[in-house]
Amino acid sequence: MTGRATIFWLVALIVSALALVDVRNRYLLLFDHEEHLVGQKDALHVEWGRLLLEQGTLAAHGRIDRIARHRLDMTMPDPRRIVLIYTQPSNIP
Repeated sequence: MTGRATIFWLVALIVSALALVDVRNRYLLLFDHEEHLVGQKDALHVEWGRLLLEQGTLAAHGRIDRIARHRLDMTMPDPRRIVLIYTQPSNIP
């Protein structure tokens, strides 16, 4: 092998090693970004479940109110006719 061929292969080896380091670094950055996005997805999934539960709760109250007003002809009492009764707390443990 001549000196030029040796230099060529040495330069090719160095360029290849640097390219490998660059690709590995990009891979790690993308992997870290993916992990972050998976964490966000999980947090959004938990929030979505909480919102569905909240929606179900609110819909149930509205449905009960609607049934009470329409089917049972119930209405809110006049605030002047509301009587509050206070009792003493019991000493039962």
